[in-house]
Amino acid sequence: MEKTAVVRPIKEAVSQLKRAAVEPLAADREPAKPTASTAINKQVFLRKFVENTLQQVKEGDLDEYQKLVKVFAYTRYQSATAAAAAAKYVDEVSPWILALSANVSALGITYRELVHTVFFSDWITAPNPRFVTRYATLILQIVSAHPEWVPQAMGALVRWFSFGARRSDTAEAPLVHDRVHLLVQEIYRTIPTCGSSLVAALSGAWPFRTIKTNVQVLFVRNTLQCLEYAEGVRRDVLRMVLNHVIQIDVEVQVELDDLESDSEDEAGGAEEGVFEFEEDANDTKHEKPDKEQDGSDAESESGSESDSDSESVVSEGSELGRARFNAKRTVAKLDALLSTLLTWLERHCQPEPESSEMTESTSRLFLVFLDLFDAVILPTFKSRYTQFVVFYLCAKSSEYADVFLGTMMGNVGEPMRGVAQDHVSSVAKVAAAAYLGSFVARAQFLSAPIVRSVVGVLVQWANTYLDWYDEQQAQRDADIDQQKQRTYAQALSSTASPQVEMERHIVFHAVTQSILYMFCFRWRDLAQTQDGGAVIESELDNLHWCAELEGLQRVVFSRLNPLRSCAPAVAQQFASVASQTNFMFCYAVLQQNRRSRANSSVDPRDNTQSPGGDPALQTRLDSFFPFDPMALPVSRQFIDGIYLEWRDVGHESEDEDEDEDAGEQELAEDEAGVVEQIVAMSISPVPPLSALPGRDFSSQL
Repeated sequence: MEKTAVVRPIKEAVSQLKRAAVEPLAADREPAKPTASTAINKQVFLRKFVENTLQQVKEGDLDEYQKLVKVFAYTRYQSATAAAAAAKYVDEVSPWILALSANVSALGITYRELVHTVFFSDWITAPNPRFVTRYATLILQIVSAHPEWVPQAMGALVRWFSFGARRSDTAEAPLVHDRVHLLVQEIYRTIPTCGSSLVAALSGAWPFRTIKTNVQVLFVRNTLQCLEYAEGVRRDVLRMVLNHVIQIDVEVQVELDDLESDSEDEAGGAEEGVFEFEEDANDTKHEKPDKEQDGSDAESESGSESDSDSESVVSEGSELGRARFNAKRTVAKLDALLSTLLTWLERHCQPEPESSEMTESTSRLFLVFLDLFDAVILPTFKSRYTQFVVFYLCAKSSEYADVFLGTMMGNVGEPMRGVAQDHVSSVAKVAAAAYLGSFVARAQFLSAPIVRSVVGVLVQWANTYLDWYDEQQAQRDADIDQQKQRTYAQALSSTASPQVEMERHIVFHAVTQSILYMFCFRWRDLAQTQDGGAVIESELDNLHWCAELEGLQRVVFSRLNPLRSCAPAVAQQFASVASQTNFMFCYAVLQQNRRSRANSSVDPRDNTQSPGGDPALQTRLDSFFPFDPMALPVSRQFIDGIYLEWRDVGHESEDEDEDEDAGEQELAEDEAGVVEQIVAMSISPVPPLSALPGRDFSSQL
């Protein structure tokens, strides 16, 4: 009876205050102004009501508590009356914000429903800036008084990162995003230990890779913006971004593998080499879009697949047509996300204003990406374009390129150290060697001395390996001579098969292929005229080769026969370039290898026929050139200026300029053309040890 007598007056007071609460904010409208005493009494009554309501929850009475929860509940919707509904919400909730703020200290775990409603209401879209400021202050007060609510607050805020994907929300999105970041930044400043909650919230809200492109671009762009004020979570956030991009990258390659297989079945299984691919790609590049265009523009404005795309699939009316459509859509998504990341990097990788040196912040960012490259990109199966992020960063400073080269050389390891000693798998070593060769071959920003140094180190590595191999062979021959009682059958059984023999020396073959690949692209940096001048393409008879190439002839003609295990396109192109420049003549070796394969029932390069053989190893030699031409139309704008295109021997610079000008005019391909030209690549899924960020290539010379 006593409880009822207390509650009834409160309910009557609340009814009166609710009627008063619908009055507009004084700053927004101009009704008859209440007296100061009336406003004070109103706030006192509301604070007392909230206090008693929270107390009643502890006593088991939830009636008024549920009404209080409904006061803060608001879901934004699109309709003709949306603006009126938002204004009504502002008017009704505004008086309650101060009342709840006065009772923040009581909002423990018991009031989960109320706090959750406060956090997840669509308050941030309200048109009244004063209201938004008051509401944000309330949330900040709650998490400051009860840090256990930080994860829920972060989850409620980051869900707005993808706001604006609908066309009707486009104009409002920038303001909403700014409000979200201001509050997240303030929470991060107030509670410095909340970084893990921010990372967990981002991970939980991350859109799945099949979601529409513009939703993902908005989320990734806002996620990267968090790093403006939350530097402590930089590595975790960038790792999430790279993981997301590389998953789509792999998905593209899987789809294109299927497309390539189907196309080859229809076309009779024609095979293209790595050097021919570049010419085909250049023939189909479409005209460059504006560099100011962001990634979200790579797809339609609404982010959905256009009707014309769907009609094209229906018109083709085949499984191959549907596969092309899906691949085209995935390629556009990858291009949009990768260009978003590169745009962010371009904005944050600027040199010091007074000098050309990169800032300390940029150097720290590079080391983060280098570590993530070693942990995420290097061990990923079928990555084709994500690695260009590091390629772009290395172009910013010669020191960055030097550190990257040193890290890859460290992964390759010492010539005589095995997998057990280096704790790096053979496939990881093969991948590192491929990155070395492809990076030096394609990085236009590398100077001739750096190119020569890398070639020299790898040639020395290969010769040291041959020294060790010759010693092993000599010891083996001596052991055979000493074992006079051994039968002929035993001698044959102790001889390794060609496949096993090649796999045993797979790292040597990978290193040698990288050397040959670099020579094909950078022979102009490895040679000079007799008088020390630059190479003249029309005068190749009397070239003087750098000292770093000494020993390469021994490697090519060694008993391990690397030309037999290398990718056929690389071996053939090396023989062609070496012959035209009068550096080396090795066509006889290629012909001998061809005859040997024809006379043998088993191809030594086919590890699938060898017990215990690893077909993945030979796959890496055959198909992995990680910095092959970038065919994504938006992202490639960041790479074209620092990328070395293939040039045939004997081409004069004027011819090259004419070719480039003609190519610019012929860049009229659509996304389907991009899909047709991409060749899937692959590397090992086995991760290597993390590279030491401070280890540079120069320290190994």
